[in-house]
Amino acid sequence: MVFSQPSSPVLKARRQRRRLYSRVLCVLLGVISAIWFIRIVCFEQTAQSSGTRGSSLYDAGGHSSASQRDAHQSLPLPLSNVTSHAHDSGPLSYHSHQASLNSPALTAIVPITPRSLLDLEATLSTLLQSPSPLAEVILLTPRQHHSSTRHVVQSILSKDDSVDVEMSLRIWPPSVEEGHAVLRAARDAMTDWVLILDEDGITNLSGTSLDHLLLREIPRIATSIGVRGIEYYLDGVICVSSSGSSAAFFVPPMVIPTAFIPEASNLAAVLDTNVWSTLGQYLSTAGSNVSGGLGAGPHENPLQQDWCSRYLPKGSDGTPLPVYGPISRKAIHSDDAAMTTAETVRQLDGVVTGTFLFVARGQDLRYLLPLACGLISTGYSASVLVQDVPGGLHRAPCEVPVSSLPSPPGADIGGSFYPSLLASGVLKNVDVIVSTLASKALIKELSFAVLVHIPPEDLPYIDWMNAIGFEEWKHWHTPEIQLSVITNNRPDSLRRLLDSLTSARYFGDRLNLRINIEQTADSETLRMVDEYSWAHGDVILHHRVTHGGLLTAVVESWYPHGNDSYALILEDDVELSPLFYAYLKLSLLRYRYGKLEDRSAQLFGISLYQQKNLELRPEGRHLFNARSLFEDAGLPQPTSPYLSQIACSWGALYFPEHWREFHAYLIARLSETVWPLRQTVVPDVRSNRWTRSWKKYFIELVYLRGYVMLYPNYADYASLSTNHLEVGSHVKDVPTEVYLRKKKLFNLPLMALPPVDDTTSLPPTGLLELPDGQLPPWKDLPVLDLLGEIATQETITKRGGDRRAELTGCDEPALQAHDVQDLLCTQ
Repeated sequence: MVFSQPSSPVLKARRQRRRLYSRVLCVLLGVISAIWFIRIVCFEQTAQSSGTRGSSLYDAGGHSSASQRDAHQSLPLPLSNVTSHAHDSGPLSYHSHQASLNSPALTAIVPITPRSLLDLEATLSTLLQSPSPLAEVILLTPRQHHSSTRHVVQSILSKDDSVDVEMSLRIWPPSVEEGHAVLRAARDAMTDWVLILDEDGITNLSGTSLDHLLLREIPRIATSIGVRGIEYYLDGVICVSSSGSSAAFFVPPMVIPTAFIPEASNLAAVLDTNVWSTLGQYLSTAGSNVSGGLGAGPHENPLQQDWCSRYLPKGSDGTPLPVYGPISRKAIHSDDAAMTTAETVRQLDGVVTGTFLFVARGQDLRYLLPLACGLISTGYSASVLVQDVPGGLHRAPCEVPVSSLPSPPGADIGGSFYPSLLASGVLKNVDVIVSTLASKALIKELSFAVLVHIPPEDLPYIDWMNAIGFEEWKHWHTPEIQLSVITNNRPDSLRRLLDSLTSARYFGDRLNLRINIEQTADSETLRMVDEYSWAHGDVILHHRVTHGGLLTAVVESWYPHGNDSYALILEDDVELSPLFYAYLKLSLLRYRYGKLEDRSAQLFGISLYQQKNLELRPEGRHLFNARSLFEDAGLPQPTSPYLSQIACSWGALYFPEHWREFHAYLIARLSETVWPLRQTVVPDVRSNRWTRSWKKYFIELVYLRGYVMLYPNYADYASLSTNHLEVGSHVKDVPTEVYLRKKKLFNLPLMALPPVDDTTSLPPTGLLELPDGQLPPWKDLPVLDLLGEIATQETITKRGGDRRAELTGCDEPALQAHDVQDLLCTQ
């Protein structure tokens, strides 16, 4: 099918302006290039005649040194690739802005020592590998190594003339300690982020560590990120080198927002001789909110590293603080002074990464002990603390420490028990506490650990928590999920939905419920929402005074207030499984807060509904079975959940960045700013005929961006939500036989709560009927396009980019994440 470029006065005027701007820009660039060339020629001649070297002869503060100018001579670097800092001004401040998380730019600071000089070519080659947001490299070199450093840089540039990174040499005065010199150079970085290296370089780091340090993986928060850090413990320290860990301070190699580096006037005052420890303390109080930063990358064997001794902070007597044990968290938290050889090997291999404490009544152990044993089997440390449990009740399917902490006679549970618990010291060095005993007092005291409170009535349904990783546990309270119900004049449908919400399990979480009521709602619906009681948060009622229709009702039902804000959008003919929230929590923690390699900006939401039909094929509706499709295609895991470009409207969680972008896209589309409303954006799909559907426009955005949604894939279409296909905006009155036949196509069996009896310790919910009992890694999830055909992420992204170029005339790819002006080429 051939697509023609849409024609409109707006587009024609824009093209004319672009051509005019291009001509003016070319002329200006020509003039500037000529002036710059003349200046360079004159400058080089002056430098050679006077024995000076220009750009490289500046001290750590950016000012020239007379003795250095007289003493040093070197060949000039190719100026197409190597630039210098201005020599007629001091360091500037670039700290009035926030570090960009969407399209970060990076400066690398490379200090030159005899050791790092030997590996400098390999270090620079690694830094210059693409893709990477690296924009600038500052080589901080002592005068005696300047010539050798310059030679290495020339060698690198001569091998690859496509290098598009600014490189400069800065003199490192012998009187300035390395850490101070590096931070002074970092203060002059022209980018939002700065990568700080030491003499070890980065060539020996894993690919995952490099992805973090070179910002190939976009950070979720602005903070320092390193692979090696030091944590204080008792009167000494522990050297930390593990994924997801935090530390009092990190040491190079590390990447840090330039805005977090102290101002030039404060550097001397803030940083003492223990540069990195003082910087970590400064960062922890300057708004980073994550101690001295976050650890990223795989675990490393401490026996093969000498970095720890190099960066040890010193005590008041000037001697380095003692080091307690190896890197493993288990070593930190163990009460045993002696460990077996097997335990030591497990710790050095990085198996143990977190410590869990379960706090409960005796009758709760039948459910908690299997969870504790599951954590132990995957390498975590877990123990159980029980309030006044008689002997014999704490048998476990594994060796798990179970102890009892008695409370005073007559004390209420969660009242006097928790003060005793805090005073006992058993909470020391615990990362995650899973408790069935609620206490607001404990929550206030637990600034050092994550407290997950599970109501006793939800305990029989926690088997899915065995699939939560440590980093995901640490983010248990990070996402804020709002339930957003949309209703009009179907009180029976609304009552069924609200009943399913009331019957669901929320595992101690708080969720606000927003009910969006159309202007034409009947009196029974209004009475029902007014009387409805919601035990898990606040109820917010929103009643329209003018009729908006379903498109407006859905789109305006929620707007995120941050990037950890989510909404489950529910039309009133939807019904939910009592396990829907468990599935959402499990999936959200894995693919938004788990390992960096399992997160993707392309994921825009999580569907509770299983696809049983494909509705977007131009020839009409088709029956669909994901398992059969994957089996026929020979996929290794046909039972895997999968990614689809189809947006679900029958019970789905939407993500904040994408929903904000959808609002902006819809504004542009409905106002016809770019294209006429009748313009076909997605070729050959039935949604082009949906004139009043919000999904039509969301599908357009998804197609242009290559976005995907996560779908469940349980046996026999067992679903977390179902649609009752009741008469409304998109379902019209038809003969009863036709209606019932159509409804059967969309009705799915809801996943029910498992039966609970005395013979089963932890009944299976069915949520872990997944490959290997886990949600698969992101890279293993099958991808389907809008027509339900197996594709790849690269294919659908390229397909959308090509269509964008056809529609807008912009050959340059969209670079700004979630920026509609950039997407539609209207900037």
